[in-house]
Amino acid sequence: MEQFVLPMSLRVSAFLLSKLGLALPGVTARLFLSMYSRPPKRKLRESQLAVGRLAASTQMTFSRYPFDERAITVQIYRWGQSDKKVLLLHGWGGSPFDFKQMITTLVNAGYEVISWDAPAHGASAGKETNIVQWMHTLEQLLARIGPVHAIIGHSLGGLSAALALVHKKLQVPRLVMISAAVSAPEFFQQTFQQFGIPNKVMPKVHQLVVKRLQFDLLQLDLFKHIDKINAKNILVIYDENDGVVKKEQIVNFLNQSTAIQSFCIKGEGHYRIMRNDEVLKKVVNFMNID
Repeated sequence: MEQFVLPMSLRVSAFLLSKLGLALPGVTARLFLSMYSRPPKRKLRESQLAVGRLAASTQMTFSRYPFDERAITVQIYRWGQSDKKVLLLHGWGGSPFDFKQMITTLVNAGYEVISWDAPAHGASAGKETNIVQWMHTLEQLLARIGPVHAIIGHSLGGLSAALALVHKKLQVPRLVMISAAVSAPEFFQQTFQQFGIPNKVMPKVHQLVVKRLQFDLLQLDLFKHIDKINAKNILVIYDENDGVVKKEQIVNFLNQSTAIQSFCIKGEGHYRIMRNDEVLKKVVNFMNID
C-alpha cells in the first residue's frame, strides 16, 4: 500500500503548530494557512520536460480574485489541434507534464489538449495560491478558450474543477476527477489530526478564509453540492491504495449519487494512476459518452 510520509520539514512544522495551537490558536491558524498556501517546488524529469517542449506555449493574464483586480500571469500549454478541446488540471504542487501519457493518448484520439501551470506553479506568477483562486482563474480561462469537450482534473485539480462547476456560472459536458479529494474542510481536518493541531484552531482557520478570500470554507465541500455539479457526465477514478486521499471518503461520496460513474483500480496509488493503461482507456471511452 502506498504510504504518505511527511518530510522532515513538515514534521518539524507539525510539532511546532501542535504546541503553539494550545496557547495561540489565532497565530497557529495564520501560520497553518500560510504554509498550506505555498505549493512545494519540484524538479521535473527530462521525459516530462520533453512533453512541455512539444506544446504551443503562451501566457494569459487574469484577475486574482473576484474582489481583487490585480493581474496574475498564467502559463498555458496546448497540444494538437481539434474542435474537441480537453482541459487538464494538475494537482497541488503538480505540473501539466504529469499528464504526459494522457496527453499523448488524447491527442492520438483526435483531441486538442489544453493545460496550465496553476498560479504559483511552474512558469506562472505568484508564490501563494489556494482553491478559491483556482476556481476564479478557471472561470476566466474557460471564457477565453471557449467551450471544452471535457475537463480532467487530478487531485486538487479535480476538486477545484468540480467546485467551480458548482459555484461559478460554468457547465461542461464531461468531468473526470482522478484521485481527487471531495471535501476541502475534511482534508484540513485530516491534516489537523495528522499534525496533532488542537481542534480550537479550526474555527480560526474558517474565520481567516472568510476574511482573506471572501469565501466560506464549508462551501468547499462536494458532499453539500453533490447534485449541483454542472457537468452532464461525471467520472470519478480512484485507487484503493491511495495514500493521500482516503478511499472511504470517495466511496461515501459515490454512494450518495447514482448519477456519477466510477472506476476503481488497485496498486498504483495517488500519482501513478494517471499513467495506468486501464485508466487511459477508461478516460478515452468516457470522452465518447453523450
